[in-house]
Amino acid sequence: MVTRSSRRVRLCLGDLYHQDVVEMIERETRKYELWTVESPDDPKFAPAYKLLWDAFGPQGEMEREEAIRKFVLDDPYEPTPGGTFFRYFLLLATDRDGNVRGARDGSVLINPSYAPDLCVVYLSHIYMTPQARGTVLSYWLRIAPTELAVQFLADLHALGRLALPLPDAPGKYFGMRVNLTAEMEYWTPEERLSLQRLLFYGRGGFDAVNPRHFPYRQPDFREPELIRATGSQPKPFVILLRRMGRERQATLPLEEARATMRLLYDEFASHCQPEMLENSLQLVLDRLAERSKTKSYVELLPLPTGARDIARLKRLFRYSVFRNYYRDEPATRAYMQGGIRDRLRENPKYVDEALAKIAADLEARPAYVYGSRQKAFAWNGLPTDTAETPTGDLPEPVSLDLHELSDWGELARSDPGLPPPEGTGG
Repeated sequence: MVTRSSRRVRLCLGDLYHQDVVEMIERETRKYELWTVESPDDPKFAPAYKLLWDAFGPQGEMEREEAIRKFVLDDPYEPTPGGTFFRYFLLLATDRDGNVRGARDGSVLINPSYAPDLCVVYLSHIYMTPQARGTVLSYWLRIAPTELAVQFLADLHALGRLALPLPDAPGKYFGMRVNLTAEMEYWTPEERLSLQRLLFYGRGGFDAVNPRHFPYRQPDFREPELIRATGSQPKPFVILLRRMGRERQATLPLEEARATMRLLYDEFASHCQPEMLENSLQLVLDRLAERSKTKSYVELLPLPTGARDIARLKRLFRYSVFRNYYRDEPATRAYMQGGIRDRLRENPKYVDEALAKIAADLEARPAYVYGSRQKAFAWNGLPTDTAETPTGDLPEPVSLDLHELSDWGELARSDPGLPPPEGTGG
């Protein structure tokens, strides 16, 4: 008789029936509720704003409360003088007992004169309380704005404000190019949060726009009096994109890059002084114009998703990016003069060793669920690489499309029978 020790069984996602996935996620999601805040007088406004302000306001990365109140009150169906439709959203996540568990804000931006078929969903801020971290809520707060964008597109078309290319095809986003757009700090080994955020978005299908072609800056959101006293200090951030249904394309057409930049700065112009925006906007537009002399696109840099591709962080290493594309700017000086040069001088392998340690930490986490027995393919068969608010006291809960967890979102609405691909998140 042979004695054998027990071993843990691994699970293959490819064996799941699509309804299994729906029910598993439904069980996890049932404990949370997502709400859109439609009025500054809504009792959900204060806790949602406070959660985001406490996380981002002290660093000058969050709009002032009067700006957010104005956003909520503005009519999204009336364009700005420049023709941009701007639909701000503020989401609050609660548990079933009403306890605040997270918040997300941002805006849906469309301007037919820039690009008639482009819809940019600007993901401004996200924050979850410690009790909800590591749960399914992180996925929903990342993709919930897509549902709002699809409804906004349908509303604009119904009102005659926008001509959708495919008005009868919601499964294809009505023929529109929908881009989820986020801004993030560049990576540096001393800040673990910079790693966690890039991994979170990398696992969610986002790429980084190469800062060589797109040296983006977030405007200074501090109080105007403070800006006047200290000078404007826009923050050098990397722009991340998830181009819904086009996640595997390695390049971004110049016209799409240009329109994205202009749409983001149209949003900023609604609460920032024009003189605080012009230089940063024009710098990127000029860089894209220079690029257009030789190329019709800018590069998209794939983000890391785990240990095997962690070296992708190298191209987003904060020191190298600041030195090459953001030279001698007020917002970079503290970092550049904070000892990073000495670390690199003393140890030329500093970055490589940091990446090796990150990879080892990630590899040390046992993985008991895998995508497919066919190693070259994910479980969805794709190749892998190395509503207006109803009347009443409460806003309508946000409904979500499971298939937006992946690049099958383009097909999912038109064919609900398609199995959803692998859910990802940080």
